[in-house]
Amino acid sequence: MSALITRIRFHQEKIQKEEEAKKQLLANGAKPRCEEFEKIIRAFELWCSKEGFAPFKGYMTTEKVDINEIRSAFAEYNDNETNPNVSEFFYMLFNVHDNWEFYDTTEQDREFDCDSMYNSNWLVAGMTEIYNTL
Repeated sequence: MSALITRIRFHQEKIQKEEEAKKQLLANGAKPRCEEFEKIIRAFELWCSKEGFAPFKGYMTTEKVDINEIRSAFAEYNDNETNPNVSEFFYMLFNVHDNWEFYDTTEQDREFDCDSMYNSNWLVAGMTEIYNTL
């Protein structure tokens, strides 16, 4: 019985540590950054809203990637530089965090895939267009 209690406590502590790490990650992402960083993130948010796609964690999941997690990942990838650029954001989005998958958030059941018209090139073109208008 005591082995079971030990396992339960260990599991609870593990969950608590994961939750604390997630809170710190989101808090880091929420920090205001330089104007260019904010412009890139704004363009991404506008693209997601306009096109009805959003990043989700892993394959076939319902957990959407929080914008502050994306912000934190970009800040970390960019090493908190003061001159981030949009091409670095795309590289981070598609290569560093290739465990994020884009899914249709509308009722149209569109697939985001390299063999589809809804692909990384389409995202880059659309987001770049939005970015250039900001």
